[in-house]
Amino acid sequence: MRRWTVVLTLAVALAPAPAPAQWRLDAWFGDAWNARLPLTFRQDGQPDIRMTPNWSTRPWRPTWYYAGRIAKWSGRSGWGFEYMHHKLYLDNPPGPEVTRFRVTNGVNHLLVQRHWDVGAVDLTLGAGPTYVVPISTVRGESYGQRDGVFGSRYEFGGGTVMAGVAKRIKLLPYTRGSLTAKVTASYLDVPIANGDARTTNIALHLQYGLSLQSAR
Repeated sequence: MRRWTVVLTLAVALAPAPAPAQWRLDAWFGDAWNARLPLTFRQDGQPDIRMTPNWSTRPWRPTWYYAGRIAKWSGRSGWGFEYMHHKLYLDNPPGPEVTRFRVTNGVNHLLVQRHWDVGAVDLTLGAGPTYVVPISTVRGESYGQRDGVFGSRYEFGGGTVMAGVAKRIKLLPYTRGSLTAKVTASYLDVPIANGDARTTNIALHLQYGLSLQSAR
C-alpha cells in the first residue's frame, strides 16, 4: 500500500501543470459579399416566386454591420461565443410582385465556436441558430411586425455554420488589432405576409477590429 502511495504521489508531482487560461474579448466592423443562390417566396394560395437575388450588405446604413466574441483559451486552443450582426438587402426585387425585401436588423448569427492557434494565425469553426428581423412587401402585403422572441421582432430564421481565420497584431499590452476572414453558410426561412421566403446564404465576411486579452 505504501509503495502505491509513493507511486501516485510521484505521478501527481511530475504531471504537467494545466495551461493557464486566458480570456479574450473581440469586436469587429466589416462588410460581407453574398453568393447569388436561389430565393423563393411562398404565399398561401399563390404561385411561388423564384428568383436569383442580388444582395448587398450596406454596412453603415441604416443599421451597422458588426460582430463580437468572448472566448476562453487554454494553451493553444479555446472555446468561444460570437454574435454576428449580418444584413441582407435585395437589390433586384421582382416587381410588381415583390417591391421590397430586406433582413437588416438583421441576420443575427449566434455561434458556439472552437479556436486553434496554429502559429501565425488563429483558426475557428462554429455553428448555431440564426434569428432574423425581416421587412418586406410581397403582392401588396407588408410584413415587419413584433411576433418574435418575447414579443420582439427577432424571429427564429434557421441555422448557420462558419469557418474563419484571424491575424492578431500587437498594439498595446493586452490589446491586439484583429483582421479576420470568415465564411458563413446559412439556411434561412424568413417570414413574409401569409408565407415565407427561403434561401441558402453563403457569405464571405472581411472584418477589422480590436482584441482585448487577460494576462495568462
